[in-house]
Amino acid sequence: MESSLPVPSMQDPSSSPPEKHVGSANGSGDLDSEEGSSLEEIGFNWGEYLEETGARAAPHTSFKHVEISIQSNFQPGMKLEVANKSNPDTYWVATIITTCGQLLLLRYCGYGEDRRADFWCDVVIADLHPVGWCTQNNKVLMPPDAIKEKYADWTEFLIHDLTGSRTAPANLLEGVCIVIIHLLY
Repeated sequence: MESSLPVPSMQDPSSSPPEKHVGSANGSGDLDSEEGSSLEEIGFNWGEYLEETGARAAPHTSFKHVEISIQSNFQPGMKLEVANKSNPDTYWVATIITTCGQLLLLRYCGYGEDRRADFWCDVVIADLHPVGWCTQNNKVLMPPDAIKEKYADWTEFLIHDLTGSRTAPANLLEGVCIVIIHLLY
């Protein structure tokens, strides 16, 4: 099923005042920038678009550059040890917030629901390890500087935070290393 969307006419930006643009978003042909003219403010939802237009999403097989096995094995809520950004010689426990192919959105444990320090990392190149790796390899676990003073006893915090949690399996992280080696040779 084909559908067409209205396309705003192209015109010289100097010929119209900056606060109004020609378009058909509100039916009058004018779109007042003070009333939310940017796409970011309006928001776009692919699910709604597909439903409204009767279109179908492209199958995952159309995106061969995304490693399906990596995409499906990491799950939100899993914990892992990752290099500490504020002190690269140390590591800290992080929780997977969301996944996007080989990219993981992580939040260091101790930030609670605070999303401001969330960060993306690529599982193929990031320094990621299963929980317990630091202890086995004599590496230092240290919370990021921004939250270092938040808890008096970080060992107690980690014991409480990790109890009952799911950790990223060692074989999953080892599989990432095999992918890297395979790509190098």
